[in-house]
Amino acid sequence: MNAPQSSQAMAALFNLPADERYVYFVSEIAGQRKVWTLAGPGGFVAFCDEDGHDCFPFWPAPDLAETVADADWSDCRAEALDLDVFMSRWLRGMARDGRLVSVFPAPDGTGIVVDPLELLDDLQAELG
Repeated sequence: MNAPQSSQAMAALFNLPADERYVYFVSEIAGQRKVWTLAGPGGFVAFCDEDGHDCFPFWPAPDLAETVADADWSDCRAEALDLDVFMSRWLRGMARDGRLVSVFPAPDGTGIVVDPLELLDDLQAELG
């Protein structure tokens, strides 16, 4: 289980440029073999990007996910996914369904949105 991060450490991570958060995300989830998302009464959270694609957000730690759980997601809590399940079922299923991945979005909405198979390739390379 991840140790809670200080708010100062979390702010520093969220202040990294989105591409650096992406690299951090891939490295962290590969190392801990878990990824975190938000779930609420209606299921897992998602949002639509400007092109109308469904995007599912994921974070490298529960406290980072819960920092973003405000406003529309205030009734949500962090939920862990096993990395192997995330890679084999989630990412492949999202690709099949035409959905995208929002990697480590910050409270201000910044983040990188990628094709699930691109993230899968990067994770496989990281796992070597």
